[in-house]
Amino acid sequence: MGLAVRCGNPALGHDLLVDGHIRVSLRVAFPSKRRHVVTVAGRSYQYRYHSWHFNFHHHGEMRERYADFLVCIAVPTHRSARGEIFVIPWEHVAGKTFSLHAGRRAYAGQYARFRDAWSLVSDAARRASHEWPAVA
Repeated sequence: MGLAVRCGNPALGHDLLVDGHIRVSLRVAFPSKRRHVVTVAGRSYQYRYHSWHFNFHHHGEMRERYADFLVCIAVPTHRSARGEIFVIPWEHVAGKTFSLHAGRRAYAGQYARFRDAWSLVSDAARRASHEWPAVA
């Protein structure tokens, strides 16, 4: 994408610094088996499926803005040909966590539009280069 990427400052909440301006926090999750119970017409059905859980908080608290983008990487299962990546702008983070559940259909929740949305980072870097000096 033609961007300069270097290590960020994890102590400040970001893992990567893009073009000296854009702070990116990486969230990587491995799949775990979760039990899900559904009750229909008085009968209970149990399902076990893979899911990935991403924490955006630190010790239960959403600190002030610590990154410009949260990149959630769902490591693939042995059955999955590839993992999922979501590039979520800070302004669109809607809670402390994000859970991605495996299923027959692709995830269609609130973060679906940010699947592989790397262009948002390059667009932000381009805008930022004209607006403010690089972060040290």
